[in-house]
Amino acid sequence: MNAYEIEQVEKQLRVDTQLPLSYVAWADIERQARAQRSRVVAEAVAGFFATVWARLAGLAGQVRHTAADCTDARLRHS
Repeated sequence: MNAYEIEQVEKQLRVDTQLPLSYVAWADIERQARAQRSRVVAEAVAGFFATVWARLAGLAGQVRHTAADCTDARLRHS
């Protein structure tokens, strides 16, 4: 065997002899995943309501503008 083959066998042995994650490690991974999912969902909901609020504010501005135009037109014809 040459040096490269010996190195590959050693790497494979290290991988094969590793123990699976402990219960605590799995619990940490699960906790981090849940926290990340919560942050992403919260950001999505906040973005949705921010968009809705902006559109409602724009609509209210259009209604006020239309009402002002109608009032001006009515006052000019009187």
